Amino acid sequence: MKKIINFILLLIFYTTLISQEFIVPLNYNPHLINNHSKNESKNTTINTLNLPIKIDVADYFGYPPSEYFTDSTAFCNNEFGFYPFTIGVITLDALDKNGQIYEHAQYTPFPADTLTSCYIRLDSFFVGIPHSLHISDSLYFSFAFQPQGLGDAPETNDSLILEFYDNENDMWEKVWACQGTSLQNFIDSFGKPWKVIMIPIKDDKFLTSQFRFRFRNLASIANNQIPNWNSNGDIWNIDYIYINKNRHWHDTLPVDIAFRGQIYSLLKKYVSMPWKQFLANADEEMITNFSIPYTNFSDQTCNITEYIEIIDLANVGAPYQPSLSALNVPPYTDTVFTRFTLPYTFNTISDSTAEFKITFAINTATIPDTLNQNDTIKIYQRFYNYYAYDNGFPTAGYCLSGYDAKLAYKFELNVPDTIRSIEFFFNSLSSFIDYNYFRLIIWDDINGKPGNIIYQEEKLLPQHYEDLGKFYNFILNEPVALPSGVFYVGFMQYQSSSLNIGFDGNNDAHNNIFYNVDGIWRNSQYSGALMIRPIVGNSPYPYIYVPEHLNNKPKINIYPNPAYTNSTIYIDAPFIDYWELYDVNGKFITKSKDHSFNINQPGFYIIKINGNEFFKLIIY
Repeated sequence: MKKIINFILLLIFYTTLISQEFIVPLNYNPHLINNHSKNESKNTTINTLNLPIKIDVADYFGYPPSEYFTDSTAFCNNEFGFYPFTIGVITLDALDKNGQIYEHAQYTPFPADTLTSCYIRLDSFFVGIPHSLHISDSLYFSFAFQPQGLGDAPETNDSLILEFYDNENDMWEKVWACQGTSLQNFIDSFGKPWKVIMIPIKDDKFLTSQFRFRFRNLASIANNQIPNWNSNGDIWNIDYIYINKNRHWHDTLPVDIAFRGQIYSLLKKYVSMPWKQFLANADEEMITNFSIPYTNFSDQTCNITEYIEIIDLANVGAPYQPSLSALNVPPYTDTVFTRFTLPYTFNTISDSTAEFKITFAINTATIPDTLNQNDTIKIYQRFYNYYAYDNGFPTAGYCLSGYDAKLAYKFELNVPDTIRSIEFFFNSLSSFIDYNYFRLIIWDDINGKPGNIIYQEEKLLPQHYEDLGKFYNFILNEPVALPSGVFYVGFMQYQSSSLNIGFDGNNDAHNNIFYNVDGIWRNSQYSGALMIRPIVGNSPYPYIYVPEHLNNKPKINIYPNPAYTNSTIYIDAPFIDYWELYDVNGKFITKSKDHSFNINQPGFYIIKINGNEFFKLIIY
């Protein structure tokens, strides 16, 4: 009922007050919707685990690992956690394993995701001398949780539930539950954005060789009269699942040192930018300092070593490995991996593109740190032919309401260049809704805000490729040559109902987002980055990077390669869902499921198999 009332209030606000900007939840998961067939575990055998159980998903993205879990509806990610306990969380929401809203979703609470464990030996302990477990061994089950995170808040009637499996009676028994609330109310109640729950295991019926636990959530969706509101909601994040004996009420976390935050770029403004533009002003584009939070989750002062490595993936020169840094971190203390100066500038032999692998790591010999996956952060600094403030994954949608509402996104050229196309990430709306036309616009700058229109195209429609959750590239009818300096790209929507642009809540570019609903340009009030990317240079197509090691997959063979024009080319693989053919500039050519094909034009090509296997192909 509350969600319907909220919808009615929002509808009144939407139609009667002044036009505005607003953020809406997604109605799909772009990763799962495109990758569910290959990411879902095909293993039907249930694993058996021994104590101690320490589950952290810092190095997983997608479905929960089959090493620990048997179902595929929750989502492991580093995107939806708000100040997480460690990098990587498990998210339960209103989306199924295919990344779409559940077919049985409704406005009142309905069963949504489940996270079910493998078998766990709670009858015996196998560390040291094996022995039977008893209630007197002080067994505890603990976990950290958070409502909403960087998504939509669960309503009061929604809930997160934990259940233990009762083998004797062949049933699940509820042992804990929490009703829905907003993240802000949660913080107001507990003082922090996460809470650790301690559950003692005091019943002999759970001390079996096939103990299991499961989390599940009851979710609800909003009314669908306006498509942007019929979306995923009721997000819960889970981290640090820990089961062991000889614990007590204050023994809340496993002994660990762990990163608690992420970094996406060593550039001052962008996540990615064109290599030519970077080289023109490299010192100013490099970040001057950075800080990554981490914590000592132990009762000892730990001497922690901090490590940085930067590798040019073109294998040019030696890796950058500055001297190790070490510091003593007191028990249960938050600190930061920080550098106030970084005496390094990206450099390689290429004059068109570049890519670097950057590793941040922490290590200690003071404690036995068995959860080492959360001790390391790896990012890729990409310099292709586009600008990006975003990391490529939306956490929400950005919308404007109002007739003729305008959106402008600020970028800067260090040297003159040519805009060839603009990529937009349009979130999917409900299938029965027709998108509204918009006008694509490029502005110059006047006193730090959008100025004169220097290019526009009329009556465009938001577009999707066959696979949802990807950028759509609008190639300009006429390339736009620009001098060095600031420019803006964006649109004007003709109708009051909004477009829905991908919004990355993990990177903040709100100072570069401007909207105009009443003749006045204003900065966005929402921290985040729009998923709009201008492409500059000689090609209108986004550059596709092909890692060299992906050209030698042992189970996939493409032959002959090189080949002559119009000769038959074969794909020898154990299974092919589909393959896509691109030219070297990333222009899509064709898509098929066949195991043979031919090409009638010489050149360099890229074959993408099943969405993630890349191969180079040369045609004479």
